[in-house]
Amino acid sequence: DEEGWSTGVSMVDINGDGWLDIYVCKSGSLQDPVARQNKLYINLKDNSFREAAAEYGLNQHGFSTQAYFLDYDADGDGHDWVGVGGDDCADADDTVHPGVSGETPDGVDEDCDGDVDEETSLYDDDGDGYSETGGDCDDADPGAHPGAVETLDGTDEDCDGIIDDGTDGYDDDGDGFTELEGDCADGDATVSPDASEVWGDGIDNDCDGTVDSGATDVDGDGYSESAGDCDDEDAEAHPGAEEVPDYVDNDCDGLVDEDTSYSDDDGDGFTEAEGDCNDDDYGISPDAEERLDGTDNDCDGLVDEGTDGYDDDADGFTETAGDCDDDDESVFPGSSEVPDNGIDDDCDGDVDESVDDVDGDGVSAADGDCDDENGWIAPGMMEMCDGIDNNCDGVIDEGCDTTVGGADGSAAGSKGGCSTARVPPAGFLWALGAVALIRRRRDPTAESR
Repeated sequence: DEEGWSTGVSMVDINGDGWLDIYVCKSGSLQDPVARQNKLYINLKDNSFREAAAEYGLNQHGFSTQAYFLDYDADGDGHDWVGVGGDDCADADDTVHPGVSGETPDGVDEDCDGDVDEETSLYDDDGDGYSETGGDCDDADPGAHPGAVETLDGTDEDCDGIIDDGTDGYDDDGDGFTELEGDCADGDATVSPDASEVWGDGIDNDCDGTVDSGATDVDGDGYSESAGDCDDEDAEAHPGAEEVPDYVDNDCDGLVDEDTSYSDDDGDGFTEAEGDCNDDDYGISPDAEERLDGTDNDCDGLVDEGTDGYDDDADGFTETAGDCDDDDESVFPGSSEVPDNGIDDDCDGDVDESVDDVDGDGVSAADGDCDDENGWIAPGMMEMCDGIDNNCDGVIDEGCDTTVGGADGSAAGSKGGCSTARVPPAGFLWALGAVALIRRRRDPTAESR
């Protein structure tokens, strides 16, 4: 290519086929932008190349001198890191990225959707304060959980293994009749439409509306005072009646409003009306301490918040999953280390490591860069036949027949193989007037950046 000036060359496997391609930066030709278009030569694997800069959207015509290709998908899972506009929330882990099927109960947001462990036994999928681990028998139904009020709907709302217990459609006393079937006292197995009337006991034993002779049932509820009606002027108050939250002893057992929202059934100091979300469990109340058990212990609508199994800062990691500061959303495993902030941003146990990478090739002098002022020299770099130890292995131009640009000005040599090829993960572009920064891409149809 004799058009313009060729000012810089980069080697990169642009299409991910395992063969290095060549990108050439152009300059000069001040009046002709076409002559300044950068060139991309695709390796055809037969010692020949095809120019394809326009095809890949890389035919920039600025006054560029050198280009780096940055691999923003460090874990190779096909998703770029969120820090550069991608959607991978943990680009150091190829098992974590959008589209992962089947979240596992491990405290990690594997599918990067902002929810940790959803649809697992540890997650409260229906938002009712209970996960399956906490005893929710139907975690897709917010009306079904331990402590819920049972209703007549053919569902076990309170997760006690019994359907519709305590409702008019359930035979509470086991006498073969429900209240809907005519049982006038479903808390007394001796009273039902099939029972024989017992004369002199003051009870409507057979539920026909008539109490045996000699007893007076003033309110017509089937019980006289002699049979235990504690208020014979209130038809809703009698032995076997359903207790309701009305400050009345409806079932005449000497207790007022027991087992209703007005009663503190578990003795923890709170009723359901006062915010107790499970009044059958002493350890659950608005004053309780949250525990890692899949249950909303403090009745605030959140399950396990503030524990090691909860993602408090919503960064996709819990303390159980390795988040070393679960109050800071920028600190989590796989996060980028921020220079000189005194924080272990990536939770690897080291603070501000590798921030002294002067030439921006991804390796600092402390990590083995034998020339940290030259971005083309670092461990793992491809040997370029240029009279320099590019890969810091102590050998200069190994695999080359001759040296390019060496002290003797010798001609270009050939490489024995490409097994040592490496694309720098990050870097600075040193330019004279202008710089081309081009992202490594595998899809020829992708939008030019």
